[in-house]
Amino acid sequence: MADIYNQLTHRDFQQMDTDSLREARNQYSDAFDGIMAALRTMGSMAFWARSSDEYGDDLALEDLRAVAESLMYLPRIAEALKFNEIDADFELRCREGLPASCKAKTEDAA
Repeated sequence: MADIYNQLTHRDFQQMDTDSLREARNQYSDAFDGIMAALRTMGSMAFWARSSDEYGDDLALEDLRAVAESLMYLPRIAEALKFNEIDADFELRCREGLPASCKAKTEDAA
């Protein structure tokens, strides 16, 4: 299976204005932080919750907060992947000769 990383990182930043580029950078950073927090927290919760008497309520609440943070970002990432899937499917259908769909896209772009 091919790695999805290259598909998600393919973007032409040179075409973006500076304010949009800053906003995109901040959104990428926040989403990355949220996902990484979730991965660390899920590992911590899975390991320590059953293996240690020292995994108390305070640590559990901190871990739960980190999972909640990641869950704010993961649905939008999944939606973006689904959008890209649909857009790629549309492009493939156009290339395979379904001109009715392609005409609508071409007319919208004009």
